[in-house]
Amino acid sequence: MGRRPSILIFCASWLLAALAFAQENSGEALYQQYCSSCHNDPVDRAPSRLALSDYNPNAIVHALSAGIMRTQAAALTEDQRILLAEYLSGGSYNRDRVEQFTACSDSIGELDLNKASNWNGWGNDLGSQRYQSSAGTGINKDNIAELEIAWSLGVEGASAARAQPAVIDGIVIMGSPSGQVYALNLESGCHYWTYAAISEVRAAPTVVHAEGIDKTVVIVADQSNRVYALDIQSGEKIWHADPDANPWAVSTGAPAIHDGKVFVPISSMEVAGAGNPQHVCCTFRGNVAALDLNSGEKLWQTYIMPEATEVGKNSVGNAILAPSGAPIWGSATFDVERNRVYVGSGQNYSRPTSDTSDSVIAFDADTGNMDWVYQSTANDAFTMGCSGRVEHPNCPDPGPDLDIGAPILLATLSSGQDILIAGTKGGVVFGLDPEKDGAVLWQVRVGRGSPLGGVHWGMTFLGDTVYVPVSDRIPGGTAPAQPGLHAIDMKTGEVLWYAQAPDHCDGGGFSCSNAYSGAATALDDLVVLGALNGYLFAHDKNTGEVIWELDTKVSYETANNVPASGGAIDATGPVFSGHYMLLNSGYAAFGQLAGNALIVYKLP
Repeated sequence: MGRRPSILIFCASWLLAALAFAQENSGEALYQQYCSSCHNDPVDRAPSRLALSDYNPNAIVHALSAGIMRTQAAALTEDQRILLAEYLSGGSYNRDRVEQFTACSDSIGELDLNKASNWNGWGNDLGSQRYQSSAGTGINKDNIAELEIAWSLGVEGASAARAQPAVIDGIVIMGSPSGQVYALNLESGCHYWTYAAISEVRAAPTVVHAEGIDKTVVIVADQSNRVYALDIQSGEKIWHADPDANPWAVSTGAPAIHDGKVFVPISSMEVAGAGNPQHVCCTFRGNVAALDLNSGEKLWQTYIMPEATEVGKNSVGNAILAPSGAPIWGSATFDVERNRVYVGSGQNYSRPTSDTSDSVIAFDADTGNMDWVYQSTANDAFTMGCSGRVEHPNCPDPGPDLDIGAPILLATLSSGQDILIAGTKGGVVFGLDPEKDGAVLWQVRVGRGSPLGGVHWGMTFLGDTVYVPVSDRIPGGTAPAQPGLHAIDMKTGEVLWYAQAPDHCDGGGFSCSNAYSGAATALDDLVVLGALNGYLFAHDKNTGEVIWELDTKVSYETANNVPASGGAIDATGPVFSGHYMLLNSGYAAFGQLAGNALIVYKLP
């Protein structure tokens, strides 16, 4: 009898401790401790708590473990990340892959790499043009409204579909957030092979014949900044390379390939890592690496600024390292005549800044030397620490964050003159002279610009006209927003027409936007692109008139048995091959409309 009080006290203490542990490890408690300060009352790019409920729980776990939020979640165990993801999404985390493809009856044979209907890499040519001729597609303004769904694919465990495919002689090659690289049949969606990369593959694949090993290979880069050469017939890895050892380095833009060399643009997720007040900011510096196509051997690597050194202490006593940042988000562009590689860079992460951020940079393809730099915005430093309403240790003096994120275009005008076209998130488009070290030929403002505004993912051109999608999604400056498509005469910089983005949001709040953020694609008579509201639009190339639109925000039956639905169309643009159009729909980042569908349309 005398021991019962002590037992009761012990049991009560144990119960209280268990309750406290459960409370501390509930999804709600984890959210309040680690997430609420940014997501309860978000500004800029952070999605709201309500928007996070649309995310796939597997996608949230990926973001917490290896993606954009890995620094903020570094203290969480795997079980806590799953608890948090299930709390936010209201769904159940799936530990097992569920996709089931139908195997193709035949294997991949020899492919015609010069077939007119091919779409290879990001821009379908070395100049990043994003154009498919009438010889390569039967789709035009007279029949685009007749497109019907041939098949679709559900991107498993994802709230976004952002890996643009390549189509080579009827074979579709595409990546995924889980790191799977697929080879599928264009007509049926049947499956040839899958290769598992170690991280998300969002950069467009490029297929090329490697003469030194006499193999046709797929070159892909993943979010760990690993580059792979895969055998097109089997998916077998021939080589891989890790160009940049910085732990924050990633690959988002497609490499350019010419004359046996693979030119890799290198970006970074340290912009998100610096959102952690304890992160020592910053060590990454933008760079381009050249690899041997046959072996993956690194031929050269050029950093666009000196290595960061300590320049002071921040408000919590951590070292400030500078210069840093200037990631290269977009795909590389190659100039055969001048033997150069062109890229656009983003903002710095710390101060003092470099003179190579927010710039167009030309590299000698043989040596890696920077031939010239044109800087569009000076003194621009920004990290996700700058997204809140209070001063952050890693953002005492925020810049406007006006990257050149879209790939640089290389065009030859009807006059015979070559010109480079660059667009900024600040809403300004430049025409530069590649013969005169990037001298400015003209510049024109096409939007008010903002960190998610202006020119975001990709332009296209045809003849002497460049077509510029403009987002202007969040406030920036005092000028009115100009979301839509702008046609500019590349000879003069004159705006020929502006087609305002159609309004299909109906008061849908922050998650719905009419912005033209994703990349545009040109046909002989059309410019086709999607909006963040989930619609795809076809504009007449001469007048800007919208002659057809398609709402992709529906559910789809899929070739891999993964449930799929459409959402915001962002990052990538439509791909055309023969009588087919391939489109990614769904992009939940920045609080946008979630989705996970690759949809393949065809003419009847």
